[in-house]
Amino acid sequence: MVKVISIEVPEGLDEKDARLAIAIEAFRRGLISVGKAAELAGIPLQTFIEELKKRGIPAYRYDDEEAMRELEIETS
Repeated sequence: MVKVISIEVPEGLDEKDARLAIAIEAFRRGLISVGKAAELAGIPLQTFIEELKKRGIPAYRYDDEEAMRELEIETS
């Protein structure tokens, strides 16, 4: 389900800025995945990940052990 909203933003901000800010906050709060956030922001996934990195927000919330399990890599 998609919800359409309308907001007023200060001069100097455009729709792209607002979409990115909303996507980052929704992702940070765990409401949407990184892929869905990139889609919401209207930018490629890699670009969204770079935006997260600029802000010190990890794109994936895995510790090393979880990442290895996710990738099906055995640890010694």
